[in-house]
Amino acid sequence: VGRAPELSGSITIEGTSLTNTNIEADMSTLVTNDSRRDSRARGALDTDGFPTATFVLSQPIDLGDNAAEGVSVVALGELTIHGITREAQFEIAAQILDGVIVVTGSTEIVFSDFDVEVPSAPVVVSAEDHGQIEFQLLLTKQA
Repeated sequence: VGRAPELSGSITIEGTSLTNTNIEADMSTLVTNDSRRDSRARGALDTDGFPTATFVLSQPIDLGDNAAEGVSVVALGELTIHGITREAQFEIAAQILDGVIVVTGSTEIVFSDFDVEVPSAPVVVSAEDHGQIEFQLLLTKQA
């Protein structure tokens, strides 16, 4: 398990459609559930050379007329990790709570698709060449 707590980005909603996203994660802030693995995970991702991972929406998403009540949609876009961009599909759920858009999502990735070697460390019994990206975003409207 690894978490990159430093995220930034934006989305654009026009009418009932999500027309643009640009989300960036600072991978140099990646931490695992065991601090002894943190440097190995960052090293596998070469965060010195490729400090950010990004997701950019490639197709608008119709959220429907009841979007304020919550939606579950699929977002297609370009995911860049380790300087390599691949098409990605995220399962996304979103709803508005107290004026904040809460978005959660996930997708499966294969590390070798992004030229990332499976991290290894003495405290790891085994690791596989695939994993899941999960995120939670809290979005507010810009003035």
